[in-house]
Amino acid sequence: MRIGQIIRATEWWEYKLLPILGVFYATLAYRRASIAAAWPVVIELLIGIAAGAVYVSVINDLTDRDEDRRAGKPNRLEGRSGVTTVLLVAVPLLIGLAMAWRWRDDPLLLAAYGAAWLAFSAYSLPPLRLKTRGLLGVMADASGAHLFPALVAALLAFRAGGVAPDLAWLVLVGVWAGAFGIRGILWHQLSDEEADRIGNVRTFVQRHGGRWARAIGARAMFPLECAALFALLWLLDDRIPFVALVLYAFLVIFKLERFEMHAAIVQPRPRHLILLNEYYEVFLPVSLLVASALAHPADWIMLALHCLFFPGRLSQVISDAWKLPRRIHQ
Repeated sequence: MRIGQIIRATEWWEYKLLPILGVFYATLAYRRASIAAAWPVVIELLIGIAAGAVYVSVINDLTDRDEDRRAGKPNRLEGRSGVTTVLLVAVPLLIGLAMAWRWRDDPLLLAAYGAAWLAFSAYSLPPLRLKTRGLLGVMADASGAHLFPALVAALLAFRAGGVAPDLAWLVLVGVWAGAFGIRGILWHQLSDEEADRIGNVRTFVQRHGGRWARAIGARAMFPLECAALFALLWLLDDRIPFVALVLYAFLVIFKLERFEMHAAIVQPRPRHLILLNEYYEVFLPVSLLVASALAHPADWIMLALHCLFFPGRLSQVISDAWKLPRRIHQ
């Protein structure tokens, strides 16, 4: 098995990193700063967040082996040697410590980065293993995967721009990322509902049922997430991300009608389209880069690099959009 499969790179490289990069780009745009001028900090952000993503992927598989065996689920660490497992944990942990040392002069940034790692660990590792403790597990996963990484991205952008963090902006980023993260983990638990039941993994969905998870995700978190998103876009005071949102909405409508897909907020469905995911992963970061490039020409290079390193979701959106006219004429 290749290292990329073991660390689940396909599950987080674009799906997790792109929304976080979007926060970084948006924060620089909020300060009217060039993204290209902050390119070394982009690399720091990617290294720091990727190290955490590898770490949590490995410890999740490590601590889930018994439950996965009972449920008949594949586990990427099954049959791996002890040395391999130790290296897979130690290397990202050392990288994370190196990034923490680099940011040691910024207490707020250091606290946000450290909190992400603590949340990762508390979610998976015994004796806490919050994954099996209902609501605490939901909060830990959302905090480690979205809330604190998004705050790290925003704080790094303020640091790159040489300005003090804006409290209102950080609060909105935190609300948006926290709500989005809770919706994401509830989606994951609903997707794994049957396997978790067989494996006796006492997640929030197993403890309280899918009805509560769907209600919290659709009636509380999604409206809160949308409200925070619109507030952030309003503070940006730029039409291009709004135009991108309208284009995304049209794409969703056409995909639902022409591709016979089903809109989903938190409940998995056949041929589902998870609302807003493509906006966070493609439309928002690309539109922010375009808007910034119009003011700072060097940012066209950043747009090209962004598309080069994150081609998957972008190419899928382009492919879907390309198929639409033919579907309409059929």
